[in-house]
Amino acid sequence: MRHFLLLTLVLSSIGVFAQKDSSKITIPEGTEVKLKTIVELKGNELKVGDKINLELAEPIIIDDNIVVRPGAKASATVSMASRSKAFGKKGKLEFSIDYLYLTGGKVIKLKSTVASNAKGRGVTTAAVSVLVTPLGLLWHGQQAKFPPGTVFAAYVDHDTVIN
Repeated sequence: MRHFLLLTLVLSSIGVFAQKDSSKITIPEGTEVKLKTIVELKGNELKVGDKINLELAEPIIIDDNIVVRPGAKASATVSMASRSKAFGKKGKLEFSIDYLYLTGGKVIKLKSTVASNAKGRGVTTAAVSVLVTPLGLLWHGQQAKFPPGTVFAAYVDHDTVIN
């Protein structure tokens, strides 16, 4: 009888430990994560090193279970920003998406680079300026910008275990 109780106790404790391990979920390296802008981002208003706040646009689903809900906060860092210039030269904005922050303090490292090169009008501006007036040289190209709600894809940098 004692052996039966001891065996039952050992087996039930193994089951408890197995349940604890199964409650941990791994988000695999390379998992696509969809993030969106919260406010409009403009190349003429940002500078290299500025932090950009983003949020999760779509849930992260692992084994048919939602493991991270939309709205989770994320961050990115500006790596290039320039305003448009004379002669129709276009503005530029580039940033890397760095981290996704989960409730409970867990952080998921992400990898992705986003670039926007607004369409320039350099040749058109130069031609108009020569034919019409030197004031045409003051014609600026388009600013690089992303409106609120613009969705970007980033990828989980390495296998990450979450609870």
